[in-house]
Amino acid sequence: MRRTRPRSEARLLALLLLVAWGSSLLAAQTGNKRAIVNSKHDFRASSTATLRSVSEDDACIFCHTPHNANPSAYLWNHTLSTTQPPTYRSSTLQANVAPMRPEDASKLCLSCHDGTIALGDTMSKGLIPFLQGSAYTLPATSPSNLAGQRGLTDDHPFAFNPLPGSEIRNPPGGDAVQLDRSGRLQCTTCHEPHQEYLDPTVGKFLVKANQASAICQTCHQKAGWANSSHRVPPDPLADQRYTIQQGAHTGYVGVSQNACESCHRPHAPQMEQRLVKFLEENTCYACHDGSVAERSRDVRGEFQGKLYKHPVNLTPSVHDAAESPSAASSPLPETSSGAPRHAECADCHNPHFANSTAAQPPRVNGAIQGTRGHSAAGTFLPLSTNQFEICFKCHADSANKPQLFDSSTAGIGYGRNPQRQFDIGNPNRFNTRIEFEFSLSYHPVTRPRNLTTGLGAEVPSLRPAPITPGGAPMANRTLTATSYIYCSDCHNNDTGRNLGSLTGPAGTHGSNLEHLLERENRLETPPVVPGERGSGADYSPTNYALCNKCHDIENSILRDQSFEKHKEHIRGGGGTACSTCHDPHASSASMLINFDRSIVAPSRSGRLEFRRTGFQQGTCYLRCHGKDHDPKSYGRDGDD
Repeated sequence: MRRTRPRSEARLLALLLLVAWGSSLLAAQTGNKRAIVNSKHDFRASSTATLRSVSEDDACIFCHTPHNANPSAYLWNHTLSTTQPPTYRSSTLQANVAPMRPEDASKLCLSCHDGTIALGDTMSKGLIPFLQGSAYTLPATSPSNLAGQRGLTDDHPFAFNPLPGSEIRNPPGGDAVQLDRSGRLQCTTCHEPHQEYLDPTVGKFLVKANQASAICQTCHQKAGWANSSHRVPPDPLADQRYTIQQGAHTGYVGVSQNACESCHRPHAPQMEQRLVKFLEENTCYACHDGSVAERSRDVRGEFQGKLYKHPVNLTPSVHDAAESPSAASSPLPETSSGAPRHAECADCHNPHFANSTAAQPPRVNGAIQGTRGHSAAGTFLPLSTNQFEICFKCHADSANKPQLFDSSTAGIGYGRNPQRQFDIGNPNRFNTRIEFEFSLSYHPVTRPRNLTTGLGAEVPSLRPAPITPGGAPMANRTLTATSYIYCSDCHNNDTGRNLGSLTGPAGTHGSNLEHLLERENRLETPPVVPGERGSGADYSPTNYALCNKCHDIENSILRDQSFEKHKEHIRGGGGTACSTCHDPHASSASMLINFDRSIVAPSRSGRLEFRRTGFQQGTCYLRCHGKDHDPKSYGRDGDD
């Protein structure tokens, strides 16, 4: 006896065949359409889905109809939304995302997923009641409601033509990720609405498994990513700790398996621009708080626990990937007015590039590769090659950099600023780039000094290599007449792995020492009246540790090898700090002489001056520690 199919099953099969034929026009929709049964898109009354109708038996009828469809290309049956929610915008988006067109497949998806049309609102059958309510729409709080409470501004852009470039490519032929026939990216580029588990881990109707963000990387080819530590963390336990501490919205385990989605979400992240999961620093802290990345990279602890730190927590998420360091050099109209001065993780680090590659001064190391900067000549750089260029973004020509100088406000919370002799009246006194480039003497940050070194030379105190706090030469570092040094040789973590035996993070995140110094550089407390005797700065290897890192104080400076009165000044009369006479950056005088006017005063004849009169010889006019030099001459051979 011939078996007769139940009417509902026959109708389901007929509609599936028709839908398969109609949907063949859409390249992204391939595969087994019957997989929709019991998926979240199966709204039949007998479905196992949570959202389902009261009595309807056809799975296809909620979206498709064999007759009188609109639009006909997809045999569409669901009532279309007429709203146009605001769409994604970003200063780095190269393509134009305009309102959807009637022929966009994404418009069909939004007929349910913008929360304005009932799930059961069809053209052929009218309103089909749902268990959740006869006219049930996706609520604004539902993750399936893409329009949600912020429109489509927090969703990956769709219904637009991508603009291929250095980091964007169109999907290759044969890939499950495909643009439509007009070359437009649609919801169906990433989602196959009939098959929920083509990615068995994530589901969400993805067109293929998104392990290690394979779907994202079909189109996004970020520079630096291949060698990034964020692609494959150097700590083998990081993946396990990430899953335990942070979980993941994808279902994949670990940083390497989540890849892009460790930091980004294609739908409903906290930060709309660039789809970042949380406020900028909180995205970084998810791993860099000691719970995922090893404790030697606990950056959050630095910003929260150190006395002095870059103000990352005070300027949350104001960094823009399209910004330039100054108005004059801005490459984009959106940032032509210049970026407000701020400090964010991404100002110094490019998370797509970051790796553990070492470097020699002045070159950037792996941790800060791929970052914009400002050259020593004052020009904008889309890619910094030297560390100082990144520092110059804020510490050089920044348009709104504070210009505070008096002793009550100097330092802006980072410690006392010596009131330098050549800074008074100088409008560029806080422009570090100009300090290094246009001074007579300078530390070799942007260019080498080309001075002779060694006993009897111009810089006899210079060590062969910087030393660790324990006195050992630092590995892979040398100090010669042609050497460079890093800004971070002086400004760094005072408890970081940069110091050798300690395990905190390296870098200028925070320090308990003034001016974010790595080691102690004791300043004198200014006397009540400049030029008179104050408390001094008693010499000890600890108090002078920063200068001693590169200059041998015990075996050269205290033996008067460069200046016959060095020992007397440092150890006699309460001690004169290095910074009282020398500027650690640069000076308009020789030998980095730039007196601290809060301690040193003009001589009785009104002169404040150091004149070099010969090799390791000079004359001073000043009053300091209650002694008047008017003048006082010094020489290597003892002439006074």
